[in-house]
Order: sequence, then C-alpha cells, then structure tokens
Amino acid sequence: MATEKLIFGEYISSLLLSDFRSYSTLDVKLNGRPVVLYGENGAGKTNLLEAVSLLSPGRGLRRAKMLDLAKRENDQVCDTWAVSAKLGVEDINVGTGGVLGMAHRRQMRIDGKTASGPELAKIMSINWLTPAQDRLFAGPASERRKFFDRLCLIHRPSHGRTFLAYEKSRTERGRLFADGIDDPYWFDALETDMAERGAQIAQARWQVLEMLRAEINSRTEGGFPKAALDLDGEAEALYAAGAEEPEVAEYIKTNLSKDRSLDARAGRTLRGVHKSDLLVTHIEKSMAAAHCSTGEQKALLIGLVLAHARSQTERPPILLLDEVAAHLDEFRRAALVEELLELGTQVFLTGTDANLFSAFDGRAQVFEVKDGKLALQSG
Repeated sequence: MATEKLIFGEYISSLLLSDFRSYSTLDVKLNGRPVVLYGENGAGKTNLLEAVSLLSPGRGLRRAKMLDLAKRENDQVCDTWAVSAKLGVEDINVGTGGVLGMAHRRQMRIDGKTASGPELAKIMSINWLTPAQDRLFAGPASERRKFFDRLCLIHRPSHGRTFLAYEKSRTERGRLFADGIDDPYWFDALETDMAERGAQIAQARWQVLEMLRAEINSRTEGGFPKAALDLDGEAEALYAAGAEEPEVAEYIKTNLSKDRSLDARAGRTLRGVHKSDLLVTHIEKSMAAAHCSTGEQKALLIGLVLAHARSQTERPPILLLDEVAAHLDEFRRAALVEELLELGTQVFLTGTDANLFSAFDGRAQVFEVKDGKLALQSG
C-alpha cells in the first residue's frame, strides 16, 4: 500500500464559490490530500469540479457558455458568479468570475489583479477526465485533438493562445474564399501567420508526445494498460523526422500557397495542424484503442492521463476525475488509488457511492455533497 506523498506543486487549500451553478455560497478548506465527493446524481459534484476547472485557460470541463454558469433562482439568473481559491504552497489567491453587465465575459485574477489564462497556467495547471470522454478513441478526431492540446497546454501555457491565433487566421482565409477575394498579399500575410503558428503548435504536440512515450515506456505494466502513441499530422511528422521549426513553418506556408485553388473550391483549408489526430494503440493486444472494449478504452484513457501527470515532474497538474471509478472493477479501483497517492499532486474525485473509494482507507478528505453543500465525513 502506497503511503501519502507530499504535494510538490500548487494545491488548492481553500475554495470559495458564489452564485455558481447549484451553489449559492461555498467555503471549503482542503489539506492537499485527495478530495472525494460523493452523493446522488444532481447533488452538485460535477458543478464543483467545473468550478475548479475554470481556474485554468479555456471554458472548463463542460465547455459551457458563460450565461450557463450563474446560479438560477426562481427562473432568475444571478447577476454574476465567482470562483476563487487560495493556493497552499506560495499562498497565492486566484479567481475567476462573471463581469457585471457583460454576461458573455469572465475575468481571471491573481492576488486581486486582472490576469490572463496563460499567466494563471504558469502558477497552476489542471487536467480532467469526465464521462463525456469515455468514447474519446472511437469518436471524431476533433475531440482527440482538443484532449491532446489540453495536455500540451499544461506543458506550454501559451499553446492555447497560439492555437486561437492560428484559427483566427484560418477563419479569415476561409472568408476570403467565401467572398471571392483574390488578393495575393492578403493571402500571403494570413498564410505566413498560419505557418508560424502551425509550426509552434506541432512542435508543442511533438514534445509532449515524446515525454508521454518516455514515461509510458519507463514503467512496467500496472493496473492500467500501456499505450503506444503517435500523431497523424504532416507538421508533427516533420518534427519526428528531425526538422527544425523554421523548416516546418516553411513547409506549411508552401503548401498553403500551393493549395489555394483547391481550398477555394472546398471553401476551407483542407490541410494543416487543425486536422491532426492522436493515434492510440493497446500495446499488449496490438489493437487500436478505437477497437477495444468500452472498459479497455476507459482504462487506456486513465493510464494516459496518469502518465501525463507523472511526466510533469516539476509541476504536476491538479486532476479532476468525474465518475472515474464507476465502471472500474475492484482491482483497478485499488490500483487507481495507489497511483494517485504516488503522484504528488492534488486530486478531486466524484462518485455516487463512498464505497467506490474505500481503498483510500483514511488517506483522503471525503465529503458528502447534498443540496449544494459539503459535509466532511473523514480526512
């Protein structure tokens, strides 16, 4: 049985919610141990994980609209909502919330000062698994890209902003096609930007892929199956072959220019880092993850997230695991507990039954969630 490992990254020592989803107010103190949240469906467990996920760049684990985050009472939506946390290593206060009079926007703060998502990501990183990801390997490539890009974001906080800039230029290029504009200078400027951003995106993906491969290969088979990983993308393949960033950028730019007429007929950019895919294979079975059973896919996904957390030796991410134990057998639930305790990072887990987490055996803070309130049961 693993002993508790000291937290060596930032962890949430105090979490406050105000008018967020099902919570009018919440003020909970945490000590760095794993946090188990159990209760009936609809009790507010996932809402709390979502609140924590919003302390990172992006739209959180549900990718919800800002309008949907504020608490509703008597069919009325509260004016604003807020999530704030105190971090327990460097005593930093971070927060996010709605902007009064601007329902579609939110602000992020560090020690009371307005901050950006990448600035917050430099202080703490967050990753998650939800039931919606259970069919990740069998679903569309776009979902696997989003999943892998979040892993990259933890490694390189600017990755999200780089991808947004790439997408903006790609959208503007598509608009030129739609409007029938044939201005070579305009196209050249957009394609240059797409090439530079695309090369940076592919480089971050390749670096994270290499880190994950090394971490997976360094360990013996455990409670979760080992996965072979690859990226199906032209730019990423160039890095695999030893190319440098300027070469990759030039390759992307050349192809964008060459493909203008083809893309114009299609009305969109047909090639690029926005089309890359993550390929995952169950090593022991030599089987593509998409062809594995539902249970095996879940186990592969958990193993991949754990490997990524282990690879971040200097600053492991806080993990949010929603209903992660529900479809695991007793052996794998026990294996998951021991691996989480070895990580040296804060973990939040949800489930309908406290018995799903009995393997923690006093080594976690256990809360019952009911009617938007938390009641500490142990830890």
